[in-house]
Amino acid sequence: MRKSLPYIGKYMSKWLVVATFMGVSGGISAVALKNSIHLMGNIGQYLQPVYAPIVGGIIISIIYLWDPMASGFGTDHYIYEVNHDKDFLTVRTVFSKLFSTAVTLGFRGSGGVEGPMLIIGGSMADIFSRIPFLKRFFHKEDLRILTICGAAGAIGAIFSSPLGGGIFVVEILYKSSLHYGDLFPAMLSSTMGFVIYSMMADSTPLFSIPSYLPDVNNVHWFVITGVIAGIVSLLFMALFSYTKRVFLELPRRRIHPVIGGILTGLILLHLPAVGGTGTDMIQSLINERFPITFLLLLLVGKMLATSFTVASGGSAGLVIPALFIGATVGNGVSTFLIADAGLNSSLVIAGMAASMASLANVPVAAAIMLVEMVGLRLGVPATLGSIVGYAIGHSRVVYGVTCPDQWQFEETAKWRNLDAKSDSH
Repeated sequence: MRKSLPYIGKYMSKWLVVATFMGVSGGISAVALKNSIHLMGNIGQYLQPVYAPIVGGIIISIIYLWDPMASGFGTDHYIYEVNHDKDFLTVRTVFSKLFSTAVTLGFRGSGGVEGPMLIIGGSMADIFSRIPFLKRFFHKEDLRILTICGAAGAIGAIFSSPLGGGIFVVEILYKSSLHYGDLFPAMLSSTMGFVIYSMMADSTPLFSIPSYLPDVNNVHWFVITGVIAGIVSLLFMALFSYTKRVFLELPRRRIHPVIGGILTGLILLHLPAVGGTGTDMIQSLINERFPITFLLLLLVGKMLATSFTVASGGSAGLVIPALFIGATVGNGVSTFLIADAGLNSSLVIAGMAASMASLANVPVAAAIMLVEMVGLRLGVPATLGSIVGYAIGHSRVVYGVTCPDQWQFEETAKWRNLDAKSDSH
């Protein structure tokens, strides 16, 4: 016990300071991304929905000439960086990923923000590790945890989820366990990111719900909704994976975002509600019931638009689209039951939790993040949905399947060599 006290004191002192700093940087980056998306959205609103994703795809293709690592949803890049120490998330990627994500979502591409936030926050570790008088205090394993902390601060801030954000960035790294050595600094960073975000932007829960307490007589409907949402999420993963394989086989990789923008624009021509992050539509699904036919169109449209946008190289995540899909399923069950407002919101939350847990294999984070997004009153449907969704989707996951594309490594190595040569002169 006596020998462990100096170690504990040293460990806690070190990571209290470092994780706090990384959380602050993650919170600032979340504010920057939110404001950038809003700015690009104001510009993109002057274009017709069918043209906005095309213009966005052209801009993104130009950005990738500067940094190819900004391409795609980014979560695989984060997982590969942390687990394999490839050291490809750099200062350059902070700005390229920020701008490419703002363009993708601001110009009506379909996707979320969690993947970009993992990259932007994780890349902040490169900035921290370059500070001369601090470098000597960190070994290789510390740099890995720095990346996790930066990502946690950003996720906790952007989702207004101080606890769930820290769990998410660790749980997504491993399929069957949580590593406490990673988890505690991540939770501290996530909390600090949320605090900084609260000081600089609106920190209210992501969604609002009617006043309602779950009824034990409806528990079986939460489970049924979770089952359906989990199965639909598997279909979404299959569609996304197939679309990605098709784009990988196409030549001229740099113009793929333009092709994705054209396909997404065609969908937005008929279903503009599936563009962007879709959080406003999720809130509508929480508040009221919609006809089954419209919900089916909405579901298929969101799955296709997200697959076209992200699989083609657009910079956006998959978690918010998963929440959108789950919300649509929950609303469909509610419409079938002719449920009141309270039950409708519970079913929607159960579907959202199930879809997120199924897609990302993060059952603990999914339950906690949903509770933090909507409030503790709907903890029962959030927890049940998360467990059921994970049970259905745990054998298949869209994240961490492969390393980042080889062409991204090759192109990144080229400009890294150029930067090294310029520095030597």
